Amino acid sequence: MSDVSKTTINLPSDLKKELKIMAIREDTSLSGLILKMINEGYEARKNTNSDE
Repeated sequence: MSDVSKTTINLPSDLKKELKIMAIREDTSLSGLILKMINEGYEARKNTNSDE
């Protein structure tokens, strides 16, 4: 996954605010946090699907 493609996502304002707070606590950007969360979810789903 070395190529990067810009994507727009619409988030509820309260969720975006909470994610920004989490990103600050984790010393990362909002984009970095969202990417990390997406990758974690992707890996979890991939592992769950391979167990079936």
